[in-house]
Amino acid sequence: MAKKSAKSPKKFVDSEIGTIHKDIGGCIKVAIGYPNRYHVAMSNLGFQSTYQLLNDIDQVACERFFLPENEQQATGRIATIESGRPIAGFDIIAFSVSFENDYPNILTLLEKAGLPLQSNDRGTPHPLVIAGGVACFLNPEPISPYIDLFLIGEAKEMLFGFLDFFEPGVNKKSYLKVVAQNVQGAYVPAFYHPSYHNDGTIASINTVCDVPEKIIRPFVKDLSGESTFSTIITPDTTFDSTFLIEVGRGCTHGCRFCSAGFIYRPPRFRPIELLRENIKQGTQITNKIGLVGAAVSDLPGIEGLCKQALTEDIKISFSSLRADALTPELLSILSKSKMQTAT
Repeated sequence: MAKKSAKSPKKFVDSEIGTIHKDIGGCIKVAIGYPNRYHVAMSNLGFQSTYQLLNDIDQVACERFFLPENEQQATGRIATIESGRPIAGFDIIAFSVSFENDYPNILTLLEKAGLPLQSNDRGTPHPLVIAGGVACFLNPEPISPYIDLFLIGEAKEMLFGFLDFFEPGVNKKSYLKVVAQNVQGAYVPAFYHPSYHNDGTIASINTVCDVPEKIIRPFVKDLSGESTFSTIITPDTTFDSTFLIEVGRGCTHGCRFCSAGFIYRPPRFRPIELLRENIKQGTQITNKIGLVGAAVSDLPGIEGLCKQALTEDIKISFSSLRADALTPELLSILSKSKMQTAT
């Protein structure tokens, strides 16, 4: 791990398969950042899929940035790894945040980019700063003074609407007002003013600019027509050179300690035939396939899918398994795939 963390941004890119390079001329320039180091970020399927979704939009060019790997790299301005451009020169800075523990790193990145930390201190010359991801679903408030706009919900349902209203150099307040009024899941903290009881609990929330009183989370209702899998394969992640495939979203169990069973309701699985196609795509790059979901063992047809993969000499791993759903057949499959650990 020490060798991996010492790599320069260029060496990270050189080790990747699937890096996206777009001509930024005439495009909306988006710098998407994960507020942690490269190997953590690139292990995150949500971050990768949002990077892909943004670059799939013709008028958008999206590049990535991360926390510096070491003190030497930390002395310079934060720049994207694809082109080395400082993120302060992009039109939009987008944070994908999965864990609240990474919230302080957002401030570190903004500071090292040379940008004012507070949203109300940034104006039209500065990039629009937005955030989304699981941590923002759960509680965006700890970082609300620093973010211009949160997108609360599943990215595919919001990105197009959010960008439809955007133009480089647009007046920030006017733009945010239009987005907050017209894009489901858009939360602009500046338009919501809470008042509190003496004990610190919220008494009321007053809105301005005719924005919705409640933020409604948009989600993809049917996953059978779309796939979510790794855009970039790299040895420099927790899942070394593994092609990750999302088998579904949400969880039927609703364990109180787990957010996935609540923020991704209703539970949705992808059909087995679609997952077979995804595995076939992945094996054109690597023989390591990682199935991602809140409780992968609940997927209908999981045993047959894995048995077929083993006959084709594919190494299968899982992000999460429930002990009460493990059958002898599934345990045999895990053993044959040489998994060292299971969560």
